[in-house]
Amino acid sequence: MQLRVIKKEQQLESSWSGGKTWELAIFPEGAKYLDRDFIWRLSTANSEREESSFTKLPDYDRILMVLEGDVVLAHGEERTAHLQTLEQDTFDGAVKTKCYGRLIRDYNLIYAKGCQARMDVKKLRQTASPIEMSADAAEVTSSYGIFCLEGYCVVSCGDSSEMIRPQEQAVIDFPHGVTGDILVMGEGKVILTEVIMGKAEDAEDAADPAKAGADDPAGAGDGPETTGGDSTAFEDYLTGLKLYFSRNRWAMMMRREGKARTYYDRAMSQALRKVERWYIPEAIWLIGVLACFVPVYFGVEPTSCILPAVIFTIVHLLVIVPVVYMIMLPRPFGAHMKSVGEMNAAERAFHQEEIKEDPHLERLMRKYKSDDENYFADESSPLYKLVKKK
Repeated sequence: MQLRVIKKEQQLESSWSGGKTWELAIFPEGAKYLDRDFIWRLSTANSEREESSFTKLPDYDRILMVLEGDVVLAHGEERTAHLQTLEQDTFDGAVKTKCYGRLIRDYNLIYAKGCQARMDVKKLRQTASPIEMSADAAEVTSSYGIFCLEGYCVVSCGDSSEMIRPQEQAVIDFPHGVTGDILVMGEGKVILTEVIMGKAEDAEDAADPAKAGADDPAGAGDGPETTGGDSTAFEDYLTGLKLYFSRNRWAMMMRREGKARTYYDRAMSQALRKVERWYIPEAIWLIGVLACFVPVYFGVEPTSCILPAVIFTIVHLLVIVPVVYMIMLPRPFGAHMKSVGEMNAAERAFHQEEIKEDPHLERLMRKYKSDDENYFADESSPLYKLVKKK
């Protein structure tokens, strides 16, 4: 195990077509980005243009998180992703990707095909808490990164402890067969990354672009975005219908187990939450039905408006709803969804986080300005019964 910290003055600055890049860490140490002989690389960058193109990296996959800005990533003709602050997208480095909008700062993880990777934001506390690791991390070669966004973070692993400040990067590398708890504490937020490289010989192959992905031509071992494959517009239409009828609030209340049957990657999960949080399909339906009854104001009998309202409801369910989902969710849907039985290790870890999330509890915590989960679990708490009702 090796814990290393890359201070701001140690970060290598370089230029790309749209701005500047600061290399935070690379594995193995001594590898060169331009030589493409690395397994993974962490960096932060900015863009000085409203429109820029990313360098194509055919032998790698990428995860990009926006630290500050509001952008749209267009991945060739396949799909687009709208990202705001602390939102992320995973994509194939071989695809021609363009960035539109103001990208003030981002955080990038580039990793060789055949590896598995994930990226998360964690709010720090004054008590040490462990970083969640994938189930098979102990059996493979793996690396963990902690990037300090704000405040400070104390990272501990084994007998080593280091403090990192904003814009500093800590990295812990575990060789095959070796693992240990990584504890973090402090104030502010950090970005956590995990890269699962496989056994020692697999990691060596991953560093060689000629060998990377040779045993996995379909990319089945890639990161969370490499999911169910492409889909046609008609298939997306049918999926949009299915998503609405299976994930609207009433269906979720009656069939809670539905969420566990399908895996949605981060981009899809974030988009679904926006649609569901603002009741967008329901709001459109309500506005349309009210519009059907506007003639009543001008003296038309209310019964004459019932038929147009029914027709609009049918059109809304069969046409408007799937179109809304096709516009607001990342497409093709097949690239962002799969059966839970087909998930890889990184996807399983993210899926478990999704399952454990409790929106009801989070709303209470925001409302009453408490980040102490035990307060809501304590039977003497006045909010205990509210939480218990969920």
